[in-house]
Formats: sequence, structure tokens, C-alpha cells
Amino acid sequence: MATIKDIAQAAGVSSATVSRVLNHDQSMSVSDETRKKIFAVAEQLQYKK
Repeated sequence: MATIKDIAQAAGVSSATVSRVLNHDQSMSVSDETRKKIFAVAEQLQYKK
């Protein structure tokens, strides 16, 4: 089972960024490219909340 840390490593971002993006935190400024990459990696690693 994939963890937020696994996604962060694969996407090249911090685990805090992954957590906030996956929880749809709109107060965080993240590029669309980074957001898409995080969701793609999460799907590829079959991440489940």
C-alpha cells in the first residue's frame, strides 16, 4: 500500500504538499502541473486514503 511519503518521493515534492493536494486544500498555491503529477503518481501507486 502506497503512503503519502511514497507519492512525495516519486513526484519530487514534500509529503506536506502531497497531503494538502490530495485533500483538495485550495489555500495552497501549487501549479496545475504539480497537482496533476501528484494525482497521477497516487493513481499509479494505487494510493487509498
